[in-house]
Formats: sequence, structure tokens, C-alpha cells
Amino acid sequence: MKNKITSFVFILLIVGCNTELQDEKMTDDTYEESEKDPVSSVVYNPHEALWSYVYNQQTEKSEVKQLRPVDSDTLTAETLEKIINNSWPRVQIQFIRTSNDTVFIAIPNSEVLTQQMGSAGAESFMVTTTYSFTELRGIDYVSFNFEEGDHGVPGVYHRRSWDEDENQ
Repeated sequence: MKNKITSFVFILLIVGCNTELQDEKMTDDTYEESEKDPVSSVVYNPHEALWSYVYNQQTEKSEVKQLRPVDSDTLTAETLEKIINNSWPRVQIQFIRTSNDTVFIAIPNSEVLTQQMGSAGAESFMVTTTYSFTELRGIDYVSFNFEEGDHGVPGVYHRRSWDEDENQ
């Protein structure tokens, strides 16, 4: 009888230790899964984007480059909203409306844009989003509505908003 009790206690100890190992494995698996999830860490996905904003070391200036052509005749603001949200998975926009030559968008959760991407990242987002929406026929301006932060300011922008000559 004592052998059965000793064996039972021994089995409980093994199971108890094994649970700790399982907890550690669960934690490790969870960490690995979050590493595999591209949305968790990727700020910009150029494979989805229409435009990029990159620094040219030769000219020592940032440049806008079209990554893929678009058909302005079939392009819609809703389609652009999806493209931009896929291009910038951590900065999600909402298309609100168009009025005359202006598109109005909101960024309800703008903390990543204004606090976490730095000035260059925020500028890249603003430029590429503006260029994307001004691909729409008759649209020259993009009105951004979000909470201002260290690296982003809401307002109305157009393609020349980032030209050095324009801002002096």
C-alpha cells in the first residue's frame, strides 16, 4: 500500500512539474505567434502601397515614388482607404466624405502616428496618404482629422505641402 501511495505522490510531482513546463511552452508559443503576426510589428507595408516616400542619399532629400500605377477612372475613396490601411496596418484611417476638391479622413487612434513612428515615419504616412487620395479625379486636398501629437499635425494637405520651396 505504501508503494502505491509513494507512486501516486511521485506521479503528482511529475505532473506538477510538467504543468510548469507547459506554462513556459505556452508563453513561448504565444511570443512566437506574435512575432509571426505581421500587423503586430510592421508599420509600413510597401507591397500594398501606391506611393513611397524615401530619402535619396545623393540629393539629400526625401522623394515621393509611385510604386504601382492606378486607374483614376475606377479608383474610389473606399478602395484607397483599404489600400492605405493595408499599407499602414498600425495607422488605420476612416474615409469620411468628399467635398469639392477635398477628401476628409479621420484617424481615430492616432497614437502610433503621432507618438511612436517618429517624425520621418509620420511624414511618410502623411505624404503617401495625401498622394494616394489625390489620385482621385478632381481631388487636390486631403483633410486629416486626428489628435495632434509630437510627430503629426492634423490639417489640410496637398501634394506640394512638403516641397521645400512651398514651406519657406
